[in-house]
Amino acid sequence: MLEALDLDPVQQQVYEALVDGAVTVSELRSGLALSAPRVRSALTALEQLNLVGRFAPDKGKGEERYLPVAPEVAFESLLLAREEEIHRTRRHIQLLAARFRANAAGRDPLDLVEIVTGRAAVIRQVDQLQRSARREIRGIDRPPYANSDPDRLDPKTGMMPVQQQMLRSGLAYRVIYDTAGLATVRRLDTEIEAAAELGEDARVMADTPTKLLIADDRIALIPLRSAPNELASSVVVHPSGLLEVLCEFFEVLWARALPISDYLAGRPAGAADGPTSDEARLLALLTTGMTDQVMARQLGISYRTFQRRLHGLMERLGATTRFQLGMRAASLGWVSQAPPGRTPNGQSGGGRTALNGNH
Repeated sequence: MLEALDLDPVQQQVYEALVDGAVTVSELRSGLALSAPRVRSALTALEQLNLVGRFAPDKGKGEERYLPVAPEVAFESLLLAREEEIHRTRRHIQLLAARFRANAAGRDPLDLVEIVTGRAAVIRQVDQLQRSARREIRGIDRPPYANSDPDRLDPKTGMMPVQQQMLRSGLAYRVIYDTAGLATVRRLDTEIEAAAELGEDARVMADTPTKLLIADDRIALIPLRSAPNELASSVVVHPSGLLEVLCEFFEVLWARALPISDYLAGRPAGAADGPTSDEARLLALLTTGMTDQVMARQLGISYRTFQRRLHGLMERLGATTRFQLGMRAASLGWVSQAPPGRTPNGQSGGGRTALNGNH
């Protein structure tokens, strides 16, 4: 455990033996089964680190005695020195990063991206990207999965070990899960729930456009090809205008995605399956611009019943405004399922709606 303070195994053994009561070279040799030169060499190194004190025998009789400096005193200065060294290194890295960003504008565009090919290489890059983050990982998770190999997943949670490690270290994760993934290999009651318990903030969306992984605002990983959308070959994006666009792109999708926390808290499982026929018709009518009273008449229900159904749908999708309801219904793919409403003059409306951008 003391290797981090540059003590080799013999020095650590000698110091711990002194803590346990050995005080002479003979006692150390006997207890550790080491030669006298190795013991004396270790004691000399420990003296130089101010971890051990040497005392001459009384009236020149007997062996020299070695006593350890109290651990809480002896190692505190070493720890402080190591922490200061780490701080200096971190400050230097920050200066190098600033110089890197300052010179990025004049670099060859090919230096701003790199291609990673091969499943094993992509998986290594995914792990390295997560370990390099200091504040946050942002990701879009959709099938097919490069990390579906059972040997790489925790048998209890189904999570990648690196993600578990980083979450436990306090790194923030925001992940958008595609509904297609939830319906196949991704299980709400296994890996996603386990990740949520470790602090992952997750949302869900239908038809996500691509896989994506971003570490802080420094580096991103996207598939090289959009079809099939997999990580067999990927593009690593370094600080550049493209990286800024990818970061903004994630935030736009995040604002549209539906929080998954209500699923994990016990929301009815049918909420992810699609709207009921009444909900689908209500969603279609909401895109027509009709007043609530007219929509209620179109549905053949009272105004009060209409309001109750509307608020029930908003609660089901975790929306607090009608705009948010529309965005979340669209993110779940519900809008395309909604049947056409009827216009105020009784004409049948078209199948395209304002919620999916066709109007």
